[in-house]
Amino acid sequence: MKHFFFLCLLLISSGAMAQQFSISGKIVDAETQLPLESATLFVEKVQDSSLVSYTISNKAGEFVIEGSGKMDSLRLVGTYNGYDPLTRLIILEQPNIDLGQLKMQVANNMLGEVTVVSQRAPVTIKSDTLEFNAGSFNTRQDANLEEVMKKLPGVEVDAQGNITVNGKPVSRILVNGKEFFGNDPKIATKNLPKEIIDKIQVVDTKTKSEEFTGKAGNPDDKTINVTIKEDKNKGYFARATVGGGTDDRYELSGIGNYFKDDMRLSVLASSNNINSSGFSFDEVFDMMGGRARSVSFNRNGSFSINGNSFGGSGGITKSETAGFNFTNDWDKKYELTADYFFGKNDTETYSVVERETFLPNSTFFTNSESSGNMVNESHRANLAFE
Repeated sequence: MKHFFFLCLLLISSGAMAQQFSISGKIVDAETQLPLESATLFVEKVQDSSLVSYTISNKAGEFVIEGSGKMDSLRLVGTYNGYDPLTRLIILEQPNIDLGQLKMQVANNMLGEVTVVSQRAPVTIKSDTLEFNAGSFNTRQDANLEEVMKKLPGVEVDAQGNITVNGKPVSRILVNGKEFFGNDPKIATKNLPKEIIDKIQVVDTKTKSEEFTGKAGNPDDKTINVTIKEDKNKGYFARATVGGGTDDRYELSGIGNYFKDDMRLSVLASSNNINSSGFSFDEVFDMMGGRARSVSFNRNGSFSINGNSFGGSGGITKSETAGFNFTNDWDKKYELTADYFFGKNDTETYSVVERETFLPNSTFFTNSESSGNMVNESHRANLAFE
C-alpha cells in the first residue's frame, strides 16, 4: 500500500513538473486599435531569460503560444518593427490563459541626446524567415554551432548530427549566404564556434531556378543560413585526424577552410593504408567544386566521382588525396570558382589458397599463391567564372 501511494505522489509531482500551458491574446496599435499582423511574441524564463516558446500574430492580430515546462511564471515579450517592445509577467496558475487585447505603442525616436539600448529578441519571424539570435542562448564558453542549435526551440539534432526544424529536415547550411563545404551540414555544425555567430536563419530550401525567379521554396525541406558577426567575418577552421595501429596501419587527414568577407579557400589532404578515402563523400564532392558528371558506389565501401576512386578495394590500399577549392565574389556581380584534385590509390593483393579434395578412392591437395599490385593516379581541375 505504501508503494502504491508513493507511486501516485510521484506521478502527480511529475505532471506538475512538466505542465502544459497555452497563452493567447490579440496585439493591436494603441492609438488606432488596428490589429498588428506578424508581430513576434515569445515567452522566456524569468530567472535567466532563456527562450521557452514563440509564435507570430495572424491577420487579426491574434496569437497562441503553447509549450511546457517546470515554471511557475513566464515573461511574455512582443516585438513589432517601429513599435516599443511589449512585456508582461505571466503567472501560470492555470493551463489556458487569455490575455485579451494587448496594446503596442509606436516607438518615439525623438529622444534628444538620450540613447536607449534594448535587448535583442532571441527569435524573430520576418516574412518567410525564422531568425534566432545566437547570443540569447546559454551554452558553455567554447560551444560550437551544433550545441547552440540544440538549445533552439523546435530544432533537434540527433546522435548522427542530422538536424530538423519543427520536424522538417535541414539539407543545407550556408555561411553568410554561401555553401560551407557543400552538402554536408555537419562540417559547419561541428566546426563553427558560437563566439563568431550572430544569427541563425531558417528558410525553405530553394533550387537555383527558384532563387533566380524568386519563387517559393520547398516547405518540407529547410536551409539554415548562419550569419557571422561583422567584426569576425574572417577565420580559419580545420579538422585533423591521426590514427595508428598494428601491422604499420595508419591514417592521416586534414581539412581546412579560410574565409574573409566574400572570399573562401578550402583545402584537404589525406593519406592512409586502411582502405579508406579519409573523407566523407560530401567533403570530397564539394572539394571538386560540387559538380559530378558520374558518381558510383561499390559494395566494398568505396566510391568514385568523375572517375576518381576512393577507398574500399580488395587487398591493402594506400590512398593519397589532396585538393583545394577557391571561390570569390566581386561587387556581388561576378563569381570565380576554381578547384584542383589529386588522387592516388596503390593496392597490393596477396592470397594463399590451400585446397583438399576428397574422392572415393583418393585425396587431392592443391596449394596456390598469388600477388599483385595496381596503381591508379588521377588529376582533375575545374575553373568557372560567372
